[in-house]
Amino acid sequence: MLLWTAALAAGCAAPGPGKPVALVNDVGTGTFLHPIQRPETVTYPPSCRERPELCRKDHVYIFGVNGLNPLCVGNFNGLLAYFREQGFEHSYFAQLYTSIGIGDEIRKIRRADPDAKIVLMGFSAGCNVAKLIANGLREDDTRVDLLVYVVGDMIWDTPGSSPPNVGRVVNIRAKGLVLTGGDWGLNGADLTGARNHKLECRHILTPSRRETLALMMEELLALACKPPAGPAGAPR
Repeated sequence: MLLWTAALAAGCAAPGPGKPVALVNDVGTGTFLHPIQRPETVTYPPSCRERPELCRKDHVYIFGVNGLNPLCVGNFNGLLAYFREQGFEHSYFAQLYTSIGIGDEIRKIRRADPDAKIVLMGFSAGCNVAKLIANGLREDDTRVDLLVYVVGDMIWDTPGSSPPNVGRVVNIRAKGLVLTGGDWGLNGADLTGARNHKLECRHILTPSRRETLALMMEELLALACKPPAGPAGAPR
């Protein structure tokens, strides 16, 4: 376990299924139990409405890491599939056991696409993996434009939760898991300098809620229309 964690933090590539894939498994139990609640409207930033060519969704790369939820009951994979429907074609879904190659994939993208915008997301326990990957990328100043925690019940307000190579942090919280004490037990924390948002819903429902989708589309569209950032460590 310690070796796996160290490799993950460093972003070591793994052969075959260790590489994140573009939603070949976008249907899970959550597709039927907790269907995606699509927003009625999607509002583009003013700059994109006036000049649509500025909205470069093709340069946004989204990596999502699921939690301890191999059957996808929370429908986090459905959230990534929704991003693809909205034109963010480079949306990749990984289980905990297929996430090891994400760090190296991000490094490759940075080398190949100078205009790339990198989004790293985690759901539940996947938030801790996303945090590890972001901190591993910090070692060689590889920039992550947006780091998103979706109900990271074990993400605390520490420097490692918002590393300096990350441009922006979004922290979506909800009710705590019953098995870990609910709202009186492990339920994460608001993060200094992040966009903190609290939903009044159960932990497992958070990825599929309309409010989550609307918030994420607001963040992704703003990122797609934003000029490329400077190197990691530059002012946010």
